[in-house]
Amino acid sequence: MGPLAFDQERNFGCRIREFVYRGHRCVSMENARVRLVIAADKGADIIECLYKPLDVECLWRSRHGLRPDEHLRFSSPLAGGHFREYFPGGWYEMLPNGPQPCTHRGAEYGHHGEATLLPWDYRIERDDADGIRVVFRTRLVRLPLLVERAMSLQGDSGTIRIDERVTSEAGQRIEFLWGHHPTFGWPLVEPGTRIHLPACTASVGAAVPAGARVAAAQRKAWPRLEAAAGGAELDLSVMPDDGAGSHDFIRLDALAGGWFAIVNPMRRVGFALRWDTAVFPMLGMWQVWGGAPDYPWYGTPHLLALEPACDLPSLAAASERGTALALDAGQSLETTLEATVFEGAPEVSWVGPGGELH
Repeated sequence: MGPLAFDQERNFGCRIREFVYRGHRCVSMENARVRLVIAADKGADIIECLYKPLDVECLWRSRHGLRPDEHLRFSSPLAGGHFREYFPGGWYEMLPNGPQPCTHRGAEYGHHGEATLLPWDYRIERDDADGIRVVFRTRLVRLPLLVERAMSLQGDSGTIRIDERVTSEAGQRIEFLWGHHPTFGWPLVEPGTRIHLPACTASVGAAVPAGARVAAAQRKAWPRLEAAAGGAELDLSVMPDDGAGSHDFIRLDALAGGWFAIVNPMRRVGFALRWDTAVFPMLGMWQVWGGAPDYPWYGTPHLLALEPACDLPSLAAASERGTALALDAGQSLETTLEATVFEGAPEVSWVGPGGELH
């Protein structure tokens, strides 16, 4: 595991644990307020984000969770890759592709690219009661890109800082799609949970999923969109009742700021994320609320994903539109995100540095 196995253990303040869960190397980072679990061997996915004072988990877990993959045998290959068989829920990186499989510069990419399917190395840079910092790192296979993610937690703060850098190891200019895909579920997200966003434009594509609550081919100011049935307006900032049986994807552009907040007024707890819109200028909102019949969801999930990205749905489409990120040989791109878990039920109008809420 590393030298910490031989050091005096600490179970107070900020602390780190290294362990193997279902065959995967994992790292937990926690303090008095929040606990994260990062599955290093599965894309460095964040599979737990627990608000400890109220025992409220923020992230959604799939029905099979993190699979022990040593003996997995799938019945047949899938054209879009095996992302869905391995998807434990939680928060993963979309890199170098988004949710739509595509081909770019001769390489085929499945759902959400490579980063979430690869093992990541990690090193502990700080481990004391006042602060912890772990750096995760991997190299993509189909694109020569080095990815580094440093995660930090200070004191008794509910804010997790994420500093990231991607570096091209190619001998030519390369393009990539990059985004984050935190997926939220019960108990944070339930009927009546509120979604707070800066002023932005919401749009729906020409084709919508089966069971969509919103009508196709529309573009309006958030949060009100035309309903698929009856022509009335829906307020998308409030999660629907359990019986909605819905499946929607909304694209959010022209964001007045890089942040969102999810607030559960019944449990009086919330989650906020802040990011740099120069790197991630748009936000995807994916909501499955007992809808999505047949493979792969079969009408079971109740989840909400809010996905800051350079563009969606694919690297090929983003490259054609000129919205893909690009690096020359040896060039790097850095960005910072801050995730905050907080108590209370505020009407959030702004998320600032260090988890400051207005």
